[in-house]
Amino acid sequence: MTVEKTLLIDENMNVVFDWSKDEMPIRDAVWDYLMAHNGHDTLKTEEQMKPFMTMADSDVKKFVTAHLKTVHS
Repeated sequence: MTVEKTLLIDENMNVVFDWSKDEMPIRDAVWDYLMAHNGHDTLKTEEQMKPFMTMADSDVKKFVTAHLKTVHS
């Protein structure tokens, strides 16, 4: 039996961050943030999201805390 690991970015914001009440998955929150900061360019956002797929959990947490804490708290 193979157990597939769930990526941190698939967890809800409020589960991972005690400062967030948002039930949105981290992946969606980061996507929304990137879209808002690049002129809503879907292709650019897709490219910007790629590193998050292999990024260490600690790095995802740092990014989200630095960029989304005031928005989603």
